Amino acid sequence: MNKARQTLKNYFIPHEGNDNKPHILRARTIAFVVMVALVAESGFVFGIKYVVPRSKLFGIIVASALVDETNQNRVSNNLPDLEISPLLQAAAQEKANDMASKGYFAHTSPQGLTPWYWFQQVGYDFDYAGENLAVNFSDSQDVTTAWMNSPEHRANILSTDFTQVGIATAQGVYDGQPTTFVVEEFGAPAPAAAPVAFVDTAAAASAPATATTSVPAKSPATKPAPKPKPAPVVKTPPAKKPTVPAPVAVVPVVVAIQDASSAAAQQMFIAVQGASVQTVSAVTSSVAEPVALPQPSQASATAPAPSIGTTAVTSPAPAPESNVIQQVASNPKALANDFYLFLMALFLLALVLNIFINIRVQYPRLIAGGILVIVIAGLCIMLNQNIGFLHVLIV
Repeated sequence: MNKARQTLKNYFIPHEGNDNKPHILRARTIAFVVMVALVAESGFVFGIKYVVPRSKLFGIIVASALVDETNQNRVSNNLPDLEISPLLQAAAQEKANDMASKGYFAHTSPQGLTPWYWFQQVGYDFDYAGENLAVNFSDSQDVTTAWMNSPEHRANILSTDFTQVGIATAQGVYDGQPTTFVVEEFGAPAPAAAPVAFVDTAAAASAPATATTSVPAKSPATKPAPKPKPAPVVKTPPAKKPTVPAPVAVVPVVVAIQDASSAAAQQMFIAVQGASVQTVSAVTSSVAEPVALPQPSQASATAPAPSIGTTAVTSPAPAPESNVIQQVASNPKALANDFYLFLMALFLLALVLNIFINIRVQYPRLIAGGILVIVIAGLCIMLNQNIGFLHVLIV
């Protein structure tokens, strides 16, 4: 214990034992710390430029962290958490894969597929739905910050109309550079309509009705009663087979949209209201036959028809909170900046102790070395803050 205390004293406190030159401010220590900072910053820049865009694992971690960060923003605004919907996750993954494979970044694909097409593909019947997109980012906090700084994307995250969320990522190439595409789908599922059951009355009507007769007991004092006439059979006309009314297509209606002042703004997909898929099960002779609506007119006529009625609906799960490891892995910029802030605080403390403990004995080279570390650490933080948003795009 005494040895550790003496070591700290030698490194931070000027006294006769260290010739009034704290070891942390000496040239050898300053050179080592500056080298570590520069190597760390080079590794960070290389990672976010070349490793992160090609890392599928990073995309998966970011998707998990974004759910947590979305719900943190809702809770801070007194709103309930969004549940994770497997169907919305599947829709987000399909949309992310489509953008990654075709190299576009927009709510509407080059083939004319609108956002609700992907909801329909997985059989997600909604009352409200919305979509946020992002590309070219270094960590999840960059995505969340960009979305929350946009009034339209913020409206999606904080909308009281949404109850479920699904986030997915995909690796691809955009503008000639490898990158990670992020898709966040919001939804409020439409209430499930109870299936309409019909009874096949044709077979029952073809069977003749039977009349019941009662024969009185014979009495020795009376004559046998006359044989009663059979009751007339009343034929019931066969019932007409009920028909299922044709479902009426409900085209999603945009209820909030960004001011269309640019090409990207015109594709802004904030929220739509209305069912995208409806199924009616007509039960005849114990056989269920789902009836699917045609695709909305906004979808491409050449697109493959979705397999409605075959998707297994899974109950939404509560959104899990990301653990410490996931938070660190999904936010490398925050980790790097925390390291530089620690260096700044450490050397600022060393400078204060060196200057004021023995104010009459000062060494300008020691002070200059401490200031150099603080400046380099500050420049690294500024670079990290800017490099995270050099190419980030959201729609």
